[in-house]
Amino acid sequence: MESVEVLRVLDALETAGIRAGITGGWGVDALLRRETRQHGDLDLGVAAEAVERALEAVGPLGYAVTLDERPARVVVESDLGRIDLHPIAWGPSGAGVQTGLTGEVFRYPVGGLDADGEIAGRRVRCATPDLQLAFHAHYEPRDHDRRDMAALAREFGLSLPASYRA
Repeated sequence: MESVEVLRVLDALETAGIRAGITGGWGVDALLRRETRQHGDLDLGVAAEAVERALEAVGPLGYAVTLDERPARVVVESDLGRIDLHPIAWGPSGAGVQTGLTGEVFRYPVGGLDADGEIAGRRVRCATPDLQLAFHAHYEPRDHDRRDMAALAREFGLSLPASYRA
């Protein structure tokens, strides 16, 4: 997925009043303020109650649901890319919870999706470096995950999860 498409999707969501935070590979690149690799998809954290509106917002851009695995995620695809919408149940404190594909729970601390990132010269909201590291610790790293997490750790002076130190 190209950066121009990422920004087009974010614009459509913003126009619809949906607050989305970028996670995954694009979230890492946003934090690093540079594109480090090609991305097959765009991972977005959105409020669980906004998922239907998000689907409506990206529909006119050519996106259609190809996989609905709620409460974990909804995948939409077009000729220009793939978006993984991750529904988050936000609590009154401002912290959130997302259920994973196998029932695991991912916790979003207050402000966890409010980091200041940049894609193609434009400011975007994304997951904090700490949240990125925490989420990546939950699965077996692939080569690009190892590179992404190493870059974040270097840039922000963080410790890598144990599974990434090998």
